[in-house]
Amino acid sequence: MKRLFDILPVDFYKPLTSKYRREYADCIMRIFNVFKPEISYGVNREIVVRELTDYFEADDVEMSFDDEVYVSDAREKANGVISVLKKCGWIEYEQETNHQINIVLCEYAVPIIESMNRVVREEEAEYQGIISQIHASLQNSELYNKPYELIIKGVQENTERLLSELKKLNASIKRHMDRQTNDMGADEILDHFFEYHKNIGSKAYLRMKTSENIAYFRTAVVERIEWMRETEDIMECAVKGYMEVEEIEDSRQARDEVISILNDIKSSFYRLDDIIEEIDRKHTRYMRSAVMRARFLLATGNNLEGKLLRLLDMYVQNLNAECGFEGLFSLYPQNFISPESLQTIPVTKKMEAVSGFSGAQGMSEADRLLYKEILSRKNRNRFSRKNINEYVVNLLGERKSVPVTEVPVESARDFIRIIYISIYAGNRSNNYTIKRSDRRVEIKGFSLPYFDIIKK
Repeated sequence: MKRLFDILPVDFYKPLTSKYRREYADCIMRIFNVFKPEISYGVNREIVVRELTDYFEADDVEMSFDDEVYVSDAREKANGVISVLKKCGWIEYEQETNHQINIVLCEYAVPIIESMNRVVREEEAEYQGIISQIHASLQNSELYNKPYELIIKGVQENTERLLSELKKLNASIKRHMDRQTNDMGADEILDHFFEYHKNIGSKAYLRMKTSENIAYFRTAVVERIEWMRETEDIMECAVKGYMEVEEIEDSRQARDEVISILNDIKSSFYRLDDIIEEIDRKHTRYMRSAVMRARFLLATGNNLEGKLLRLLDMYVQNLNAECGFEGLFSLYPQNFISPESLQTIPVTKKMEAVSGFSGAQGMSEADRLLYKEILSRKNRNRFSRKNINEYVVNLLGERKSVPVTEVPVESARDFIRIIYISIYAGNRSNNYTIKRSDRRVEIKGFSLPYFDIIKK
């Protein structure tokens, strides 16, 4: 089996690890974009030089290609970058019959640049799009004349891609959780929360749980895989196709490999539940953590909790400033009798027989009604989905929409309610939804993204 650096040149990644890595990365992307309208990954060298010259005319950084002479001229930098990329194996020169020099992108560099593009653009996968391709391939009877080439190989690749995209979503939620630190203020936590909700919560995660729920096709896919394994004619054609494509002469080995691929596809679809369950746990933990941190910081005021928090913050600042521990607290001696001590441990309480049960009645009917009213009032004040939905319905009244700026805010609790309105907006059983925008507004000294509350 080939290894990565059996294919890539030794210095291939050198431009991306140098001190000019940003410039080299930008130039590689620009060169790749120049090739897009062409019929091949080859273009006149002068066209590439002009493209990079335009880039360096806006970038005034001085570059050195030999660690001695620094170049500031845009065209010289363009030629220097082309020379380095050729030396490191990203591009090659090709001379045509008319002596024109073309720059050709090396074939092994293409998938790496495409991956760089996907990282920069942060493209989201359409989960249902991937799984519907798998389903369509398995259901298309016209493709079963060549089952390995036209069905199994593509289904295997799409299944691996589906698992990879779900794992990427899982990792992205973890990355957002790791960014939540104790050093964040309330405004930073809210900004981070709305960024997460826009890029993860209301996009990839919500789509995965609703419109692009992969469970819609899973049963049909698994049944089709089992049918292929049990149909001998299909398996014989698949084994022949595998031997031809993978260049294997042993039919028994080819059959084992085809069965292994089908089993892996089937088990992958059963493993999807574990991945989705892990994503659910992380998503819930992130949402709960963000809200609890925001509530804690927003609750800091002149009440007892706020005063204690300010005292603790002051102590922490003193410790960070290396002021020492003296004066921050006092130590008192603690005396106790050890079990190993020779002194007899005194019995402080004697157990006596119970004389009888008290004849006094328990809670009176009035106290019971008062207790029930207190519990009912506590439940009405909770930020549950039902309470938030009722609040929004009353707020909307006969209107079709209300801007977030019209939500009454008299205290920190009212501001926290706005956060919950945003959190529960994606719930399908609610009577409202929200329409977000890139604009920001300020309410009672707090900055947050603007959105409209819309009646369903």
